Amino acid sequence: MVYDYFDKYTFLCEMYDEEADKIIELVLNFFPFDNSCQVIDVKKGKNLVSRVQLPTLKLEMLEIGNIINIFSKLLLITDCAPATRKTLFYKYESTFALIKPVPPDLHGKIITFITKNGFRIVRMKNGKINKEGALALYNHISGSSMLPIIVDYVTSGEVIGLELVGRNAIQEWRRCLGATNPAEAEPGSLRHLYGENTLRNIAHGCTTTQDVADMLELFFGYEKGHVPRVPYRATFENCTCCVIKPHAVLEGNVGAILEQITTSGKFHITAMAMFSVTLSNAAEFYEVYKGVLPEYEAMSIHLAEGKCVALEIKSANPEENCICAFRQLCGPRDPDLCRQLYPKSIRALYGKTLVHNAVHCTDLPEDGESEVEYFFKLLANE
Repeated sequence: MVYDYFDKYTFLCEMYDEEADKIIELVLNFFPFDNSCQVIDVKKGKNLVSRVQLPTLKLEMLEIGNIINIFSKLLLITDCAPATRKTLFYKYESTFALIKPVPPDLHGKIITFITKNGFRIVRMKNGKINKEGALALYNHISGSSMLPIIVDYVTSGEVIGLELVGRNAIQEWRRCLGATNPAEAEPGSLRHLYGENTLRNIAHGCTTTQDVADMLELFFGYEKGHVPRVPYRATFENCTCCVIKPHAVLEGNVGAILEQITTSGKFHITAMAMFSVTLSNAAEFYEVYKGVLPEYEAMSIHLAEGKCVALEIKSANPEENCICAFRQLCGPRDPDLCRQLYPKSIRALYGKTLVHNAVHCTDLPEDGESEVEYFFKLLANE
């Protein structure tokens, strides 16, 4: 797309003013022509930041609910102007996708397929669905003799539920899936690539907006206050924590990182979920680094800038120190050092800087379980 110098996208934002101890309402204008931005104080009617180029700010980061860093000013995006919504989000909708019980080494490949086909993952977690959930998933074939067989299969093991957002997402996801029978699926479709047969055909897609709403509520909803309908899978035992950072999520590297972990032969991913982390939560999670790492504040800001994916990881060898072994797979904190010493490590492949270094992994042997609990107990129940 070719942009004009005056083309802009407008977002409504809030910023906490520590000196005045109050929330300030701001307008952010983003100019895609030269990747510049302008921040306006609404009540004062003047620029807080005059139009200036900001190479680190990407259009993909301008998502409602994200915190963005504009020259050390932390802005929470709360909404966008109607014209921006019409231009950026025309015909955008959500759909629900379910990755059926498949070998874990396929999870990364499937998620990479999803992101490469233009979908944005906004919610994701692994779990097990019960018979009631499976019947709801397949209510469109309620009279079929295949239904009991399908229900038995879908409830037999771990699944991954995802909310996907994209233009005409419901129709497009079903097109990307391909025909129910992988043998009849279009070449390049997900089922053609990885499906075995009509039953084991990799993934499921909804057909109507009502089906999508029902399944999103069933898989990601809560009952009795904060009890998830599909429980999180974390065990909180003999584990380490890995957090795929927002920049790696934004760049579509979640699938590749998952694949590197599961195909290493050394680790099992036992829990997986996508989270939005507030700045205060990020600062609390990283508190052990306060006063220790000069990047502490920047690390906290980045974790709050977008979606992240938290993982509980266990060693395939119960005699092995899982935390130390997984840190080797991730590599040192500095991606440049990784590329010199450990070129095949996660941070060497997907990291950029000390802050944008692809993943967080537990450093101290005694912190693995508590870090997993922070995401899968504390944040999961907020």
